[in-house]
Amino acid sequence: MYTFRKLLFSRRIFITLLIALFVGGVMAYATTQEMDTLAGGTDMLDNIVLSFFMPVMAMIYGSSLVRDEIDDRSITQVVASPMDRMVTYAGYYLGLAASVCAAILLVLTTGFLVFFGALGFGAGSGHVYGSMVALVVIGSFAYSALFILVSVLISHPVYFGLLYAFIWEGYIGSIPGNIRLLAVKHYVRSLGAHWIDVGAISRYNASTPGDAATVLAVLTVGLLVVGALVFRRKEFP
Repeated sequence: MYTFRKLLFSRRIFITLLIALFVGGVMAYATTQEMDTLAGGTDMLDNIVLSFFMPVMAMIYGSSLVRDEIDDRSITQVVASPMDRMVTYAGYYLGLAASVCAAILLVLTTGFLVFFGALGFGAGSGHVYGSMVALVVIGSFAYSALFILVSVLISHPVYFGLLYAFIWEGYIGSIPGNIRLLAVKHYVRSLGAHWIDVGAISRYNASTPGDAATVLAVLTVGLLVVGALVFRRKEFP
């Protein structure tokens, strides 16, 4: 709860609101274009929220979480408590993942309501929204495990976060071929390809649902365990 309140009600919330307004504006403009309502709305949410802003939002919230507390010395009180540091790290992670979920869901819901509210909530729009919500939650937990580890390991995690979110996930993850297997969003979109039957995501060259779920679970747990071990052994000023 401490981490959730600190993240969600910090200055980051203004960035989240600006992103939500931007997505709402883009989706409002999209309603003026000639396109199939269900497929077009799905493609817009997929490209803007799922493929782009989800890793970016996780980077904004997670890449400096622990590093900020190290810099302002507020972490001293936390690590000096009798609680095992691995438990403390898990608390940081859960608070971060919940904050990222809430922020991205706000952006997703804004885009969905603007687009389908203007053109009509036809059959299938509820299924698309529900599937997108599930994908956002899964992606938030995976990306949060990565970025909280980065915030413990690296002195200037924001630089890595920007490189990863914009270059690796944004560019490498979109290149055809097996190199996309190295991007988290490939496995998130692979699940979406089997859950959503309209739009470009339904035609995505996806991994099987079992493989995608296994990779995401192993990656998330692995990153979380490594981060907890590093956090336990780290010397804080």
